[in-house]
Amino acid sequence: MSSFSIPLTGLKSSSSELNTIANNLSNMNTTAFKSQDETFSDLFYQQIGTTGSGDPLQVGAGTQVAATETDFSQGGIDSTGNASDLYINGNGFFVVKGSDGTTELTRDGNFTTSGGDLVTQDGQNVMGYPATNGTVNTSAQLAPIQLPVGQVENAKATTTLSMTANLNASDTVGTTVQGQVPIYDSLGNSHEATVYFTKTGTNTWDYSFSLDPKTLSDTSTATTRTLTPTLSGGNTSIVFDAGTTMDPSTSFTISDGTTPVTAPTPTSGEALSTYLTTLQQALSSGGSTATAGVSGNTLTITGGTVAGNVVEGGLTTYAYNLDAGTTVDPSTGLTITGTDSSGNSATIQAPPITPGEPLSAYATALTTAVGNAHIPGVQVVATGTGLSISGPGISLGGSLTESAAGTASANASGSLTFDSNGNLIAPSTNVVGIQLGGLTDGAANLGLSWDLYGTSGAGMITQSAVASTASTNPVTGTTQDGYASGSYQGFSVDASGVVSASFSNGETQVVGQVALANVANQQGLTIEAGNNYGTTTASGTATVGIAGTGGLGTLEDEALEESNVDISTQFANLIVAQQAFQASSKAITTFDTISQDTINMIH
Repeated sequence: MSSFSIPLTGLKSSSSELNTIANNLSNMNTTAFKSQDETFSDLFYQQIGTTGSGDPLQVGAGTQVAATETDFSQGGIDSTGNASDLYINGNGFFVVKGSDGTTELTRDGNFTTSGGDLVTQDGQNVMGYPATNGTVNTSAQLAPIQLPVGQVENAKATTTLSMTANLNASDTVGTTVQGQVPIYDSLGNSHEATVYFTKTGTNTWDYSFSLDPKTLSDTSTATTRTLTPTLSGGNTSIVFDAGTTMDPSTSFTISDGTTPVTAPTPTSGEALSTYLTTLQQALSSGGSTATAGVSGNTLTITGGTVAGNVVEGGLTTYAYNLDAGTTVDPSTGLTITGTDSSGNSATIQAPPITPGEPLSAYATALTTAVGNAHIPGVQVVATGTGLSISGPGISLGGSLTESAAGTASANASGSLTFDSNGNLIAPSTNVVGIQLGGLTDGAANLGLSWDLYGTSGAGMITQSAVASTASTNPVTGTTQDGYASGSYQGFSVDASGVVSASFSNGETQVVGQVALANVANQQGLTIEAGNNYGTTTASGTATVGIAGTGGLGTLEDEALEESNVDISTQFANLIVAQQAFQASSKAITTFDTISQDTINMIH
């Protein structure tokens, strides 16, 4: 009977709508869930006659579910702080692929990592464009996004460096200032590249590179020796070592046979020629007939004998130990102070040092300088990695600095020229081919390029007069492209989907790019388990692209899309569906009552 079948279709349709609303409400907290709405249409109509004017008389057969539409409008954003969570701001779907090879679409960016792969909570791989050596290939086929979990990024030796500096035009010629740039070798060990700037004239400075300068400490020792007098023909001779001095522990007497005279106590480091004067005065005032004289290194007492101890001040020796393979750094400023052949104090300093200067060359330069100053008895000896400086009563000042670079190329030093406005004009290009070698850690030689000019073409090193005294370090900023090795720590995704892995050394590397896809007819998609969608003939084939292009939305890291279920709308729809269900139920009970009344009429 149609009286029952018609409301039954209403009950069935209302029940379906109630199920849809219940599903919406139960998924209101599901990530990126899209709510659904049902629409109804009437069934066929039966014609039971016509009117007097010929219009048809029709009775409907009920209702049916005409369509279930998905609301693909944007859901709200929920910030999570989790790097593996992604939010699509705009159109598009993530492309995911299961272990069975089935490709599906989803708006749910609640991802995680598994064995280095970026996957959904159900274990499906998140697909994107692969990257090789940090460069994404958007022409390649989609591949799982893989992260370097547990991997170590190899160290990169510095190949390019630059510094921003201002040299003081008011400095006097000969002034040396320096700047440091931290760099890395091929093993990832850190070094300090030092550039020394020495003013050579108006608007001109020399520069030289050095690696890991280290100021060394010396060990100094001093010895004394008691001399044995020699008596010959009434004369007593005491022979000193060349360049040695009288020691304060000296204590002796001179006797001419009748009157003994006590010799004066010498001062520390007193030269023999100086001591002779006070000794002669003591003999004269003491009434002795003996006389004293000095010839070269020999003290001679004529007409007298010597009793007691004559002590010479031994050689003072300063020793330095360098690391194997190191050289003398240009910052070295060692000085030697001693007594010259005239008895006057003299101080010498070695000539300027070139980058990579070996220890033997430095020892030769010191020896030459001592000879030119006529300081007797000083010896400078370089043996392997050791340097010793010895001499009678000498003292050292300044410091000896070593550099880790055993070798340095010619262009590790040169000249800079500035115009009258303080702009760098020579060299006119960046300095290339700087080689620093001989590193003690076994790393390869460093090959460096020094960028003197910025991207705008302006020199990064300038010269200008400053009112205050020049700083020893005029450098205000440095850059270099090397880094140490580092272990994987995490990743981030930018707005276009580029995935960058971060390492403990502060470096990042692009490892892929998350892809987005869209279809011509979203209502044609089938809803799959796990909040996924499948393409159909009605939806059309998915078109894959890059976030932010071709009508696709952009991505936001550390955020998820909320469901777009509006609870107030759903409750309103629930009331309407409930009323519709009750109305159909009431129609059935009414028809049942009529049927019972009809049957009772027969009886």
